[in-house]
Amino acid sequence: MNCKCVPIDGNTLQEKALSLYALLKPPTEEGQPSAEKEFKASQGWLNSFRNHFSLKNVQTTDEAASANEEAAKAYPEQLKKIIEEKGYLPEQVFDADETGLFWKKMPNLTYISKSERQAPGFKAAKDHVTVLFCGNAAGHLIKPDLLYRAANPRALKAKTKNLLPVFWQSNKKAWVMAALFLDWFHKCFVPEVKRYLEEKGLDFKVLLIVDNAPGHPAALQFAYNDVEVIFLPPQYHLHPPTS
Repeated sequence: MNCKCVPIDGNTLQEKALSLYALLKPPTEEGQPSAEKEFKASQGWLNSFRNHFSLKNVQTTDEAASANEEAAKAYPEQLKKIIEEKGYLPEQVFDADETGLFWKKMPNLTYISKSERQAPGFKAAKDHVTVLFCGNAAGHLIKPDLLYRAANPRALKAKTKNLLPVFWQSNKKAWVMAALFLDWFHKCFVPEVKRYLEEKGLDFKVLLIVDNAPGHPAALQFAYNDVEVIFLPPQYHLHPPTS
């Protein structure tokens, strides 16, 4: 999803694919040819990519695109002004965001021999977890929040979840809801950040930046006196997957 509402054409997709390939391709010994076939991001690759993800060309709306672009350009300066005027240090500026991980998901394509008329029936597993990461501008990460559909999975039977390296939460769909985010805020974020800043000898005066996801309630702005919560503009909103 193009969350920043910036128009993307085929050339942009090809250039991005090439940059990712350059970043991720395995290193080769100096003077030795690579054993891997060089990725070209050809027109054929682009056509396959667009078909696989059902991408279509649509006409952009001039007014909405202009408004989003202007807001995107203005926001960094607005954030910088807030930080400078209120005297936040890098250790006091935190950002939180979550991502869904389909840890059992199998490929939806398979190879079959010429003798087989069709692919065997297979129902892809949809088990997933949501992981919320939170860190500050100084590079410190607090304990991640892990959200799973089961409160007491078999693998953790008789285990004390408080001893896990994550803050454990659960709901039926394993997606972040407002009540769960507030629970994470009060029981994980505030205690973890208090402990961290105390160790640094710094005041508990915190700026928390979150996006406009439905699971991030407006009530966060009034949840704790010493924590200022600001929401990213709509164009930065990352929609969580829906089942």
